[in-house]
Amino acid sequence: MKEWRNLTWPEAKEAVEEMPVCLLPLGAIEAHGPHMKLDVDNHICEEQCRRVCAETGIILMPTIPVGQVWSLNRFPGTLTLSYHTLIAVIKDLLYSFRKRGFELVFIHSHHYGNVPAVKQAVRECYDEFRDMKMVILEERQSMRDKAKEVCTSPFAHPVFWHACEVETSQALECCPDRVYMERAICDYPKFPEDFDSTPTYWDEVTSTGVMGDAKAGTKDKGKVLTEAEVNAMVRLVTYEMQKMNLSGGKGK
Repeated sequence: MKEWRNLTWPEAKEAVEEMPVCLLPLGAIEAHGPHMKLDVDNHICEEQCRRVCAETGIILMPTIPVGQVWSLNRFPGTLTLSYHTLIAVIKDLLYSFRKRGFELVFIHSHHYGNVPAVKQAVRECYDEFRDMKMVILEERQSMRDKAKEVCTSPFAHPVFWHACEVETSQALECCPDRVYMERAICDYPKFPEDFDSTPTYWDEVTSTGVMGDAKAGTKDKGKVLTEAEVNAMVRLVTYEMQKMNLSGGKGK
């Protein structure tokens, strides 16, 4: 597996000639309760992407380390790019990938707040970049389905899973050095009836940034959850590569 940041320019040129497919991870710097470091999204996302690249042979690009964070923006520690700035950053990178000769680009964000900007950036490039396909790896439903089997605590919200059993477990699997389990807490916010339909800063419903039982997180659960999500991404990457007659595989 090749990581773009570790290559020299002659190696990068050769790498694209051999494998014109790459994966761009997107992270965030935001509050994740008292038990996880601010950059945990970056490390979970990058490790997921590294495993996808190792399995498929595609090239791992450097992680965009700061994302778009609105819901948690009033928590100390959170950093954010504006929606339009993130769109511009993603588009600039897509232009660079195209110039370097990539034919197929995958984008994955562990931080859900980045996804609208990713979709908009890809849409704005779609008509112009007819010679480079762009695919968003949004396969978290496979992980969510598995969570219903392995998690032992109730979900605080049907959609928003944050710094809870699920995300804490994934962090313990992907980046255990970003977690302080001795500081993990259980916090079930009381969501107002219009929480899903009106913009709401999360500090209005939680003083901790945790939505669920972080104490229930374990590395074993994280392994199962992460494997489910990674395997789903591998299937989509493989499918798209086969459609374009691009070869890959473990060890490339």
